[in-house]
Amino acid sequence: MKTTLRKAIHQMDVMMAPLILSAVKEQNALNTYLFHALFQDKAELAKNLCDPQQQVTVATFREFVAYHKSKGYTFVSPVDVLNGLLPDQRYIMLTFDDGYYNNLRALPILEEFNVPALFFISANHVYKNKAFWWDVAYREGKKAGMTDEAISSEKAHLLTLTDDAIDAHLIKKYGPECFTPVGETDRPLTPEELNKFAQHPLVHIGNHTCDHAVLPNYTAAGIKEQISKAQDILEDIVGYRPITVAYPCGEFNDTVLQVCQQEGIKLGITTHHAKNFSPQLYEPTNLLTLNRFTIWGNEDLIPQCDFYRSDYHMLDKMKGMLKKFKAKA
Repeated sequence: MKTTLRKAIHQMDVMMAPLILSAVKEQNALNTYLFHALFQDKAELAKNLCDPQQQVTVATFREFVAYHKSKGYTFVSPVDVLNGLLPDQRYIMLTFDDGYYNNLRALPILEEFNVPALFFISANHVYKNKAFWWDVAYREGKKAGMTDEAISSEKAHLLTLTDDAIDAHLIKKYGPECFTPVGETDRPLTPEELNKFAQHPLVHIGNHTCDHAVLPNYTAAGIKEQISKAQDILEDIVGYRPITVAYPCGEFNDTVLQVCQQEGIKLGITTHHAKNFSPQLYEPTNLLTLNRFTIWGNEDLIPQCDFYRSDYHMLDKMKGMLKKFKAKA
């Protein structure tokens, strides 16, 4: 389906969502949401110290939590999910990927509303105080006068590589110091900070591989090392082996799932935009491939939330029809 048409249909879905929610009862499900960096405000974003990614500020995150509280959602932890969710309620699970120091800004909001959150940590970035490669590519690219389009193209290429190849590319281009964080905006948590953070009753720590590895780019041995070594490092820092994993960029394959099961990981999260319905949720493979929505700070928040809550999307229907048509052809 052409991009322009797809965008137009999506905008219609967004506009129709409030009407659908008012006319049709929302289905009970687990909605999982993805966040990365948490910026203090727009001024911090404008400094170009790291990749803006979702451009979510502290204020946006608080509004997001307040919105779902007002709609009667129950916020759950991964332990709650694994213990079993009742099928007649609507749930939400908050997740943050990577391990940014700025994720500590979420804690006052979690405490204010008494809601848990799951933080997936890229272990070696914390262990080595190493900047995330996409922040390096963005920050140094901006300094070098690259356009946003050129930076995006380079990042798309780097996503096809292993972490060693990514590091070699950026070090050759920008020098060995490029992976040194420049401040509190882009740096990961320190091991000491992560240890203290993990002790909070509303905080849960998960595996995000050793090096934010896009796992299908790796051999079976490489996949094993990225997941297992991260388990070891995180256990050493926080005192327990994670039972959850978020696949970097949402990418996984059968080998990834097998390794996760071998490592005692019970719950895995992708980046596929969809609700998680019960009882299908509790099929073993589904627990390791949970769907997850993404919120964007540069778009109006309420329409996004309404859209994800609604259960009828024309774009999905048309994609389904197109798939059936191709299968018959």
